[in-house]
Amino acid sequence: MAGLHGSTWGKAGFVQTLWVREDLRGRGLGSKLLVAAEREATRRGCSEMHLTTHSYQAPDFYRHLGYEVIGELPGWPLDTTRIFLRKRLG
Repeated sequence: MAGLHGSTWGKAGFVQTLWVREDLRGRGLGSKLLVAAEREATRRGCSEMHLTTHSYQAPDFYRHLGYEVIGELPGWPLDTTRIFLRKRLG
């Protein structure tokens, strides 16, 4: 249905994958998973979260949840942009 895969290292949490089945999107599952990951990262002593998305995926979703764009890699892959985001915790 939905899942999140990530890790923590060096006082930062990293979201590798956040996925919600298409027919279940828009119901808050992704937000709940991300908030749970942020709580766990905070519990582990992290002060920020990092993740990447692509221009065709969900950059607005992450911005809405308080993530800021810290870098962009245009043309990767092809005619899209890879977007790097960060959120300070606490």
